[in-house]
Amino acid sequence: MRLVIEGGNRGDRQMALDETMLILLDRDIIPETLRLWNFSPTILSIGRFLAVRDWVNEDLLRKYSIPLVRRFTGGGPALHDEKGEITWTVVLKMNDIMKAYKIVAEGLISAIKEFGVKGEFTPINDVVIEGKKVVGMAGAMKKRAVVVHGTFMFDTNLELMDVIKVPRVKEVDRGKPKTRVTTISAILGEKISREKALNALIKGFSEVFKLEEGELTEIEYEISNQLKWKYTNPNWTYIR
Repeated sequence: MRLVIEGGNRGDRQMALDETMLILLDRDIIPETLRLWNFSPTILSIGRFLAVRDWVNEDLLRKYSIPLVRRFTGGGPALHDEKGEITWTVVLKMNDIMKAYKIVAEGLISAIKEFGVKGEFTPINDVVIEGKKVVGMAGAMKKRAVVVHGTFMFDTNLELMDVIKVPRVKEVDRGKPKTRVTTISAILGEKISREKALNALIKGFSEVFKLEEGELTEIEYEISNQLKWKYTNPNWTYIR
């Protein structure tokens, strides 16, 4: 499996690239890939099927100057702290998204184990430590390929989670978002660096995949550049 390690970039570029990778793997143009990256600046992403008015506190987004991007994958809203999260993407040659979640979770649990703590996969698509989420996943699929991407919260500023608005019925049942999540740093009681988190992810995923570091291809850059317009278009962001 190709391993691509990148730094931070804007939400439109990152979502366009992930969608491009799914399209190209489905056509056997690129290999299965693990990409480790992050959003920059800090951003709120929302799942493809959610309504902005129900899930996003737009007043706080404006107050904190946090942009919003709609993913092409499902799942809930996610706050991506550029200084406290490594985001990851896995594209696999299969057509079973539930199986893909389980496979990816194995790598993430192994990464968490590098810090001496135990992570657990909680279906459908979370990894938790002591009952609190440190990893959220979302996915999409074509006929012959699956993409799963998500968070690895090593030191996320949980106060920013207030930009996520939860429908009242769900808040009563599950509580506010920031009470249901945690970070590696919070669990350990010490500040974890991005470098340590990155190394843990590489080691963890190496337990599941045979990784070989590589680079993005010219066609990935070309198609993702063409797709970026989608993720800056209000007609997509506010489709619901």
